[in-house]
Amino acid sequence: MLTVAKIDRRSRRSQQLLGDALLTLILKKGYEAITIKDITEQADVAYVTFFRHYESIDDLLQRRLADELNELRERIEAAARESQAEQGDTAAGRLIFEHARDHRALFQVLLSSQGALHARKHVQDTVASIFLDSCRPLHDSRLVPPEVAANHMAAALLALIEWWLAHEMTYPTDQMAQIYDRLVIAATINGVLDGEAVPSSLSEKSP
Repeated sequence: MLTVAKIDRRSRRSQQLLGDALLTLILKKGYEAITIKDITEQADVAYVTFFRHYESIDDLLQRRLADELNELRERIEAAARESQAEQGDTAAGRLIFEHARDHRALFQVLLSSQGALHARKHVQDTVASIFLDSCRPLHDSRLVPPEVAANHMAAALLALIEWWLAHEMTYPTDQMAQIYDRLVIAATINGVLDGEAVPSSLSEKSP
């Protein structure tokens, strides 16, 4: 007799298999060419199982991306805490690029698939909201409001991850963390402040 725990484990496993199958197929065929039958065959689950969990392929994609977005947010917030703990200027970037490496298929779909455009915008907005607290010390700038700087850094970070994955992760995560720190964090801060000293509160908080 199946217990509730076993049913829950089976349900989670089916959802994981279906989500993984969708990501694999998007990278192989493109989002628009995929059918539910393709997904269930790739996942090796019954066709009817799909509809026990999802209303459509769009529903599956959005829910899978939402789950990953929550994990990404946790990783970026953890990166911010690492920086505050003074564990190295590039500790934050290293955590972010390790996450991108470990979830490569998801990020490739998120950053390059037409079917994920809405999700990408949501991810960028979420990352920008995390950056925003770090950008508030820039409020005295006469030209660039903090929310503009935060959105710029979020877009730049996602573009850097997209480039790295598209080029087969040629550079190691530690080097990408240094590149991220130089091109995204330092360049934005220096550009906004136009050569002024970086506020200590900003350099300590930037993820």
